[in-house]
Amino acid sequence: TTAAILELLVRVNTVIPSPDAACLALQTKAWQYLEGEASKEYETCRKAEKEGTRATLSGAALDYLYLASFSNLPISRKEVQRYFLALAGKQLSTDNMRTKARLAVVMLKAGRAAEAADCIASLKEHLVQTDERGAYFAFHETSYLWGMQPVSIHTAVMEALRLAGGNEALLDEMKIWLLKQKQTTAWRSAVATVDAVEALLAGNSGDGLLAVGNQVRILLDNRPLVIDAGNAEGYFKQTFTQGSPQLKAKSLTVGKPHGGIAYGAVYAQYRSPMAEVKASGKELSVEKKLYVEQLSAQGKAALKPVTASTGLAVGDKVVVRLTIRLDRAMDYVQLKDERAACFEPLYTLSGYRWNNGLGYYIELKDASTNFFFDALGKGVYVLEYSYRIARQGRYEAGLATVQSAYAPEYAAHSASLSVVIDN
Repeated sequence: TTAAILELLVRVNTVIPSPDAACLALQTKAWQYLEGEASKEYETCRKAEKEGTRATLSGAALDYLYLASFSNLPISRKEVQRYFLALAGKQLSTDNMRTKARLAVVMLKAGRAAEAADCIASLKEHLVQTDERGAYFAFHETSYLWGMQPVSIHTAVMEALRLAGGNEALLDEMKIWLLKQKQTTAWRSAVATVDAVEALLAGNSGDGLLAVGNQVRILLDNRPLVIDAGNAEGYFKQTFTQGSPQLKAKSLTVGKPHGGIAYGAVYAQYRSPMAEVKASGKELSVEKKLYVEQLSAQGKAALKPVTASTGLAVGDKVVVRLTIRLDRAMDYVQLKDERAACFEPLYTLSGYRWNNGLGYYIELKDASTNFFFDALGKGVYVLEYSYRIARQGRYEAGLATVQSAYAPEYAAHSASLSVVIDN
């Protein structure tokens, strides 16, 4: 905690050349404490080495080196810094991206350019890049990591690349990922949010993010719809109702003549017979399947997929399996599963549930079952729940619709399925 607070204070000094006396006093006390802890760890490591135990660089020692390289605070014991710096040189092959980024910064500040270059090259090798999401670490997108750790790791790497120099184009791509991350997730950590804001505005290219504005040109059939709409922090929306001449357009072209980043979405609503609806979804998708539970001769239950030709009977137990797929972390996701009129849920109480390691709130309605998720990480999730068949006839099983309430432009639905209850 002390190291994290001191790091923030040191960064303030880079923005405010003359901090007030209270800020300086806090820095001095924090640094004295950290130096004392580093000295204790140094003595412990030297003692362990004499007893034949190999010493390794701890996270606290790395933080000490990082702060020592950035701040102008006096270092009382140079041998402690040299010792930990020697240990740092032996751990450059770590697979932890945040550690590798900090090691790169420490080596750059220590004048060990070759070792810093190796770290920078390794960081670049682990990055993936797409047109929509920019450059990012695909394996660091799990939303359950504490304290918005994916954002902190991302910004730590950006800092190392910025200090190394010559990576402006790559840094711009990494800024795209930060903004896209904010598009679908609620940032719950003030510290990580500060890191992200600093990373977005740092460097020469960051000045343009607020100065250029959100100037976007939209053309419908090559006719301008909106020209230079909005501002740097603005949001623009236009709706067309049935009968509007714009709805007859055959093409939509969106352009951004100046630098910076902007994103948007196009929504279309229309009526269609449920039996003709096909599954839709890309970044976020949902698949709905029905199974009927059957007992074998040995009395074991087995699930058989339900198709349009499957014969069902009143009293049969039907299992609904919903499969949700996400290519990125999303917060506040809601799922609505429509229910055929012949189905009656086995459990009728709403409440918080756990299913296949996933927690959510479930709401039972007359014609649907609704699910609410606080957060979903990148991956595949499977939900199952059961019905009993209550009446005969032919019915549509209904659609399963999933949408991010935080970013409504991400939505998807399944295809429908007809079920026939013979007796």
